[in-house]
Amino acid sequence: MVKKTTKPDIGDSALELDRIHLLDAIEGLKRLPDESVDLIVTDPPYNIASRNRHTIRGNKLMTTAESFGSWDVMHPFDHEILILQLISQAFRVLKRGGSLYLFTGRHENGYYVRKAVERGFTYRNQIAIVKTPAMVSVFKNSWRNGFDVCMFLTKGRVGAFHFPGHAEAVNVYQHAIQSKHSKHPTEKPLGLIKRLVSVSSNPGDLVVDPFMGSGTTAVAARALGRRFLGFELNPEYIMMAEERLRKTDRESQ
Repeated sequence: MVKKTTKPDIGDSALELDRIHLLDAIEGLKRLPDESVDLIVTDPPYNIASRNRHTIRGNKLMTTAESFGSWDVMHPFDHEILILQLISQAFRVLKRGGSLYLFTGRHENGYYVRKAVERGFTYRNQIAIVKTPAMVSVFKNSWRNGFDVCMFLTKGRVGAFHFPGHAEAVNVYQHAIQSKHSKHPTEKPLGLIKRLVSVSSNPGDLVVDPFMGSGTTAVAARALGRRFLGFELNPEYIMMAEERLRKTDRESQ
């Protein structure tokens, strides 16, 4: 484990570092001072779950709302406002040169890239997470879903970017979806998040995830000697994340 360096300055926000706070994502970000964060990695709701669409989970047919969770069922207008607020607050709190890695639904990714550029971000690239096996097509009337996308944006010129070599610096990441660390339905690959954190931040930097879920960003930051701050509204997910952090600490001793 890399040693921590100087403590990031988050002003008088009264938010304890290296913790996941039971807070709404946007309200949590609003507590942070301007240009106080080095890196944001986050996976907000895609708003693709539905009580009328079905999937198979654990050999059981269920609605996507049951599979993903009620938090992914929103009115499209409310969801758009949420993501636009996230982009705006992320731009405000990031330092010059700071990076934002933002996962979105494939059907909306280009739209939110354009909105982020309008807000002031510089678009750098996309990362595709190729999932194996692909999701089951229940009714066999479309292509199976086999990848997620994540946009890579910076606030102005690129700050921290530790090029990992041409073999590793490819914007396609292969992921076996059985290799999960929690029961969270949309957990992102720890290996990928660790790669993003190691490339786009320095030891001691502050990494923020406003939609922390089961703690993957926190675990990556802790393992790599970065400070972290997270927000999450589901107490069960926070408990999952805290257990994962305790395991990370035990393994680093």
